[in-house]
Amino acid sequence: MFCCDCRSDKDREPASQQQLGTNTLSFTKKNLCGIGVNFRADSTGALLVSSLIPGGPAAVTGGIQAGDVLYQVDNTVVYRCPLSHVSSCLLGEEETIVNVTFLRDDMKVTKSIVRAPVANLMMIQKANEG
Repeated sequence: MFCCDCRSDKDREPASQQQLGTNTLSFTKKNLCGIGVNFRADSTGALLVSSLIPGGPAAVTGGIQAGDVLYQVDNTVVYRCPLSHVSSCLLGEEETIVNVTFLRDDMKVTKSIVRAPVANLMMIQKANEG
């Protein structure tokens, strides 16, 4: 299973201003935060909610249930997409809003979740692992 968490991004992103008189850019380090949902992949590659991190952003928002299938993040359909793509969509700066759509019983359920730090590390568990 994997969890969308808050972690230090090892890649550095250029700051908005260049240092004057040189070709050197100043860099800032970003903390990427998530929504506090543990997912598991089924045999088709779809990601299902296995649990919510207690007190995490998704749990605080409410309305997300175990078994919900991740479908869309903001305007990007992520259904059966590679984990690297899904996590790049879910992770973002602290206190930013992400709109996440889940499939549940032939319905789409969309929740606006405020990203925040969560305790768990990002992990993935294949459907055939116990």
